[in-house]
This record gives sequence, C-alpha cells and structure tokens, in this order.
Amino acid sequence: MAHYVVRLRGEHFPLYDKNRWKLFGFYIARNINADSAEEAELEAVQSVQTDPVWAHVRPRPGFPTPRIYPEEVEQTDEPVFPEEEYEFFRMRK
Repeated sequence: MAHYVVRLRGEHFPLYDKNRWKLFGFYIARNINADSAEEAELEAVQSVQTDPVWAHVRPRPGFPTPRIYPEEVEQTDEPVFPEEEYEFFRMRK
C-alpha cells in the first residue's frame, strides 16, 4: 500500500446558520493508505460522506445536489497528517 494525500472540494452543502439553511462549499485534505490513486480518491470521498458533520445532508427541494470533487491526489513516501479540518466558503443556489 502507498500513502496518499487527497485534497477535496465540496459544493452545495447545507448548513444551518443564523436560523436559516445556507449553502456552503469546503476544502479538506485526507490522508489515505491505498493500492492506487483511484482507490485513494474513492476512500477520501467516502470518508467525507460518512463524516458525522454531514449526517443531516439530504436532497432538499430547491437546493442543488451536494457534490464532492477530488482536486489533487499526491503520493507520499511516508504518511502525511494534514489538518483534517473543513475550510468553508459560502455558495449561492
């Protein structure tokens, strides 16, 4: 297995802010051990999808479908432990 750092971008994720649902995007990096870059991408996306932060996310009428995009996959010689915190930005419908 190889070590990968996968950087992801999420779009159209609803968060409850100031008594309203608002759309946010985010960036996050995940440290993944996998046999290939493609497998690392899939595991990184799945790790975000199963994150309890997003347990409330469901398709909502009038809201775009939330999406996760792998932005970059980098193979490393040793495990890299990036800060696995979400960096949010506001989105419009």
